Amino acid sequence: MRHWLDSLQTLLAKVREAMVSFAVATTSRHLEAHRDVVVRRWRASLQRRVARYAEHPDLSDRWGKQTVDLLVRVMRARGEVERLEARDRVFEHAHRVASEQLELGFSLEEILQALSLLRASLSAQVQVMLSRRLWVAFPPDVMLATERVHEAIDLQMLAIGQAYLEARDRVIREKQRDLEESNEKLRTLLREMHHRIKNNLQTLADLLYLETLDAGGAARKSLLDSIGRVKSIAAVHQMLSADRIEAVEVRRLAERIGEIIGRDLARAGRAVRVEIQGPEVWLPSKQATALALVLSELIHNALEHAFPDGRGRVVVDLGQRGEEVWVRVRDDGVGLPPDFSVERHGHLGLRIVRDLVSRDLRGTFALRSEGGAVAEVRFALPEAGEERGPAVGEVSA
Repeated sequence: MRHWLDSLQTLLAKVREAMVSFAVATTSRHLEAHRDVVVRRWRASLQRRVARYAEHPDLSDRWGKQTVDLLVRVMRARGEVERLEARDRVFEHAHRVASEQLELGFSLEEILQALSLLRASLSAQVQVMLSRRLWVAFPPDVMLATERVHEAIDLQMLAIGQAYLEARDRVIREKQRDLEESNEKLRTLLREMHHRIKNNLQTLADLLYLETLDAGGAARKSLLDSIGRVKSIAAVHQMLSADRIEAVEVRRLAERIGEIIGRDLARAGRAVRVEIQGPEVWLPSKQATALALVLSELIHNALEHAFPDGRGRVVVDLGQRGEEVWVRVRDDGVGLPPDFSVERHGHLGLRIVRDLVSRDLRGTFALRSEGGAVAEVRFALPEAGEERGPAVGEVSA
């Protein structure tokens, strides 16, 4: 009986995946075939709502077609590699748009309003598809497929806002003019973008949780791990939407992650305390996002492996010396097995930590036994104006 139920669940999952894939293919083909219709509808509403775009018809036509093509590519992306590549193209395109339109004198409000109108035109075309050809796919699957487009537009809005701010900062340095009032308006818009992304991530976490209700075993654990990662990233965007848009205070971020994990532990009936120690440490948003994932993985790793009886204590120590930041996660559990190494014995979570520390933080990661397990991460703050890109870091275990 159990084998029959497992087979049925596997079959239903494959059917569900096939339905969504079919909806993605159908919707993307429809949008691709009707790209000019979408752009014409958008351009008409754009010229009514943001009149200055009527002075640049070639700009809006080129921008609209490029954006629709890019969003179709995002919708069709399959697998983590393709999705990451599509995400990179979204950010590259957003930076080009921000630079070009800033030079023409468009404000950030005008650019973001134009993208909102494009979102409406795309949604209207999807509704046309559903009303005329209901047999091609179930409407909920089509909506799930088009949600990828909405997420890509949200990312593009955020990237345009960030690129716009960077360009304005260069103008400030070059011309030595006081644009603080204008920058505050831009920061407000970015806070709204971070708030929207945080809400989207929370919605994603809720959807993943619903999936856990029908999952079991390794699939359920994998989904719960993914929920924890999504919530950690959402915590960064929540802080960026409430405080400084360019930096995050790490102690508060660690406390927030500890609260999220603590609530999950309480629901599971486990008595493990998570404590945060150390001074305030401020990090740029990119480093903060990577560190949030690192902290979440290390804390969950300690909770999963250090306390067989479900009771114990995990302490997160933070510190900064000059330009170097260090984070130490230690527990009073059973410690590491003899001859343990991340390369030979580390599970997915530890490999994620190793890669994040090496690639995004460009730092070092060490794991050792010392009255329990101790994980230590060290990395340097970026220099002023430096973009932290992938690099080969030193990893030890």
